[in-house]
Amino acid sequence: MEDDAGSSAARADGVLTGAVEPPTSIQVHGVRRPGSAVSAGRALLRAAAVLGSALLLAGLLSPGAGATPDRSPAAAPPAASDDPINYAVAVDESASLAPGDIDREKDAVSAIAVGEPSPKSRMAVFGFASADTADQSPIHEVCPVTELDVAGRERISECASELRRREPDEGSGTDFISAVRQGVARLTEAPGADVPRVLFLLTDGKLDVEDSYTYRELDAASRTDAVERNLQRALKEARDAKVQIWPLGFGSDIDRDALRALAAGGYQTGCKDIPEAEPKAAVVPRAEDVGEALETAFSAARCLYREQGDSGRPPTDLKVRVSPLAAVGTIVVSKGDPEVTATYYDPNGKKVSRSGPEFEFSGRDRAVESLRITRPVAGEWRVHLDAPEGHRDRLARISVLWRGEIRSSISLEKPSPRPGERTDVRVQLLTRDSVKLEERDLRGISVAGKLTGDGFGQLAIGLADDGDGADKRANDGEFSGTVTVPKKATGALMFSSTVEAVGLSPDNRPYPTRIAPPTVTFDALLGVPSATVHPGGRVHGYVAVSNRDSTERTVRLALADAQGTGLTISPAQVTVRPGTSRNVDFTLDVGSTAELGVPVTERGLVLGGKVVVAENDAVLDDASLDITVTPRPSDAEVFWDKWWPVLIIGTALFAVLLALLLSRRRLRRWQIAPGGLVLELRDAANRTLGEHKAKAGRGSWYEFELVDAATDSPRIQRRPGGAYAVRRSPDGGAVLRSRGQADRTLRHGDSMTIADGLTLHIAEGSGRRPARPGRSAVSARRAGTGRPERGSGKGSGRSGTTSGAPDSVTSSYPSGPPGGTYHEDL
Repeated sequence: MEDDAGSSAARADGVLTGAVEPPTSIQVHGVRRPGSAVSAGRALLRAAAVLGSALLLAGLLSPGAGATPDRSPAAAPPAASDDPINYAVAVDESASLAPGDIDREKDAVSAIAVGEPSPKSRMAVFGFASADTADQSPIHEVCPVTELDVAGRERISECASELRRREPDEGSGTDFISAVRQGVARLTEAPGADVPRVLFLLTDGKLDVEDSYTYRELDAASRTDAVERNLQRALKEARDAKVQIWPLGFGSDIDRDALRALAAGGYQTGCKDIPEAEPKAAVVPRAEDVGEALETAFSAARCLYREQGDSGRPPTDLKVRVSPLAAVGTIVVSKGDPEVTATYYDPNGKKVSRSGPEFEFSGRDRAVESLRITRPVAGEWRVHLDAPEGHRDRLARISVLWRGEIRSSISLEKPSPRPGERTDVRVQLLTRDSVKLEERDLRGISVAGKLTGDGFGQLAIGLADDGDGADKRANDGEFSGTVTVPKKATGALMFSSTVEAVGLSPDNRPYPTRIAPPTVTFDALLGVPSATVHPGGRVHGYVAVSNRDSTERTVRLALADAQGTGLTISPAQVTVRPGTSRNVDFTLDVGSTAELGVPVTERGLVLGGKVVVAENDAVLDDASLDITVTPRPSDAEVFWDKWWPVLIIGTALFAVLLALLLSRRRLRRWQIAPGGLVLELRDAANRTLGEHKAKAGRGSWYEFELVDAATDSPRIQRRPGGAYAVRRSPDGGAVLRSRGQADRTLRHGDSMTIADGLTLHIAEGSGRRPARPGRSAVSARRAGTGRPERGSGKGSGRSGTTSGAPDSVTSSYPSGPPGGTYHEDL
C-alpha cells in the first residue's frame, strides 16, 4: 500500500469540503451474512462438538457456555415529539343522527387519539348542534385540550364517551359556523404558534340553523345572507389562525358542495407542501364507514401513511402489512366492543405481550385500541380477537398508520460529463431492513431531479422506476432518467434529487461535480468490495489514478451520503506525478458502537453511502458501499473460531479412548463375573449335601453365607455382606474370599474347608459362558460313581438352595464383604 505523507482521515461530512451535507444513510438489514454455506457448516460442526462434549465432559468443553455476544444498547425511538400537531374534533350531535351513529363517531375520535404518533400533540373534542333557545348552547365540550401522551390518549377515549345525540327540544340543528369558531378558539389556545392546527368536522347532514335563536327574527333571505357572511368570517378566522379544516360527512342528506367549501375555506398548506396532504372533504354512505374515512383524513393531515387490513367478527384473526419503510407505526384495532380482547403477533410469529421501549399499548379496555411500534418488523402482523358470548356481533377492523424515513443515493453514469454530453442519473432508495420493497411500497413515492451549473439555468431531470429508457428494471426501488448537459456549461455542475411521499420525510441528495475537459488527460477508478466487519473494524479498497498531463495532479477521497455512519477514509488525498499511474490502497475505518449512532443487532447493520474520488469540484468516479456491521463476538466465540478444529479432534480422540477403556472394563468384568458357578457343599465323606448356583453379584462378587453349619442340614444361602464371596478368576477357576482370610484361588474340582466336617467345592455350571475345556472334578466324580443327582437317594430332602432366600439385597457392607476390600481387580 502506498501512503502519501501528511494524508489524514476524512470524515463523512459531505462529498467534498464545502459541499452540502447529505442526510444520514443507514440501512439495518435482516440476517445478511456472506458465506452462509460456510457459516452453516461451522454451525453444524459446533453443534456436534458441543453435544459430544456435553455428553463426555459434562459441558466442560462446550464453547461459549454461558457467554452472550456483545450487544449495543436498545435503539432509541425516533423523536416523535419533534413534530407535534394540535387537533380539534367537532362531532355532530344533532337529532337527525340515527341510533348507533354517535357510537361510530366516538370510536372514530378514539381512533385518532390512539393513532397519533407524537406524545406532544394536543387534542380537544366537542359536540355541536344548534342553540334554538336563549338558554341553550350549540357547543357541547367534552374533552378540553389534552396532551396525547399515554395517559392523555386514555383520557380522550374516556371523555369522548360523553358525546350524545340531542333530543329535538335541546337544539337539534347543525351549526357549522359555531363548530368552526370553537375549533379555532381551542386550537389557538394551545401553545406553539408554529405547530400545525387541524380541525376535523364530523356531520350527518348539512348546515341547518333555521331554528337557531341567533337568526330566528330574520326572514329567509336575510337569514341566508347573514349565515353566509358569518360562515365566511369564521373561515377567514381559520385561515388567519392557520387552521386546516377536514370535513367528513356520512349518510344520505349531505351537502357535498358545502363540505368542499369548508375544506377550501380554511388554511390550505398541508404537511411538507405535498399535494395529497391538502385539506379536502370526504363523504361516506354509512356511519359504519366513519372510522375508516376519518383515519384516512387523519393520516393525510398528519403526513402518515395508512394501510387498511382485514375485518371480521370475533373470534377471528385480522392481518395488516407494515411496510419496510415504516420507522414508527401504530396498529389501530377498532373492536366495536370493549369486551373484545386483542393479542398481537409480529411477522415472525412472536407474541407482543407487554409495553417497553419498542411497544406501547393504548385503550386495551376500550372499543378502540392500538399498539404503537418503534422500528417495526416489516411484514404481515396478525391480531387475534376473542370475546365472550354476547359480545361477538360487532364487526372489527384493523389498520396501520405509519411514518417512514427513507434515504437515497444519487449517482451518475458519467461522473464528470462534457458540455453537450448525455448522462444517466440514478437514485437508489435505501430502506432500513432487508425486506424487499414491493410495488405498493413505492406507490405515492415521487423522485424529482434537477441540474444547475455555471453558464446555464436550472434543468429538470425526469426520474422514474418504470423499466423504460434509462431505468433497467421496473419497481426495484431505483429511479433513473437521462439529462443532457447544456453546451454552454462552463464549469461547476450540481445534480440533485428529492424523494418525497405522504408518510415519508423528504430526502434531498446533492451531487456536485464539474464539466470534463475536451480531452481526458486525468482520470481515476475506484474499487470497493463488499465486506462484513465488527464495530471498529476496517475495510480495504483501492483507487487507480492515471495522469497523462504534464503537471502533477492531486485527487481527494471522501465519503458521500454517509453522514452519521461513523465511517472514515484514509488517505484523504493521492498525488500523481506527470505521465504516471498509481494504484493506491485506502482503508475505510468503521466507528465504534457509540460512533455508529444506531445499535448493531443480531440482524446486522448495513452502512450505505458511497466513496467519491474528485479533483477540485469534479467527481472522477464513485462507488457504492456495501458494508455490513455485525456484533463483536464474545471471548468464547473468538476462542471457538480459533480452536474449533483442535476441540473437534480432541473430543473425537477422547471419545475413542474412553470407548476403549469402557470396552476393556466390560471385558474384564465379563471374565470374572460369578454367574453360572456351582457351589457344592460336601461332608467329611465327600458326599454332596447340596448345590448352590451363583448369580450376578454386587460388582463382580457373589456374596453368600453358610447357614446351620452345626446341624445336620447345613446349606449355602445368598446374603449380601455375607462371610464369603466368590468370583471367577481370569486365569480359570474361581477366587474365594472369606472373612478374616486372604483370597484363595481354586481350580475346578478343588475344595476348601469352611467348617468342621464341611468342604466347599466349586464347579462350572450352565451359566453365562461355557465351562473351560474338560469336565470339572465334581462332574467327573458324578460320572464315575453313578451317584444320583441332588434330591434323590439317601440323605436327600436337603436342597442346595434355600427357597424364598432373597436374590438381591442391598449390602450392609458398603466397602464389600469381610475379608478384603471390594474393589474390582482390573
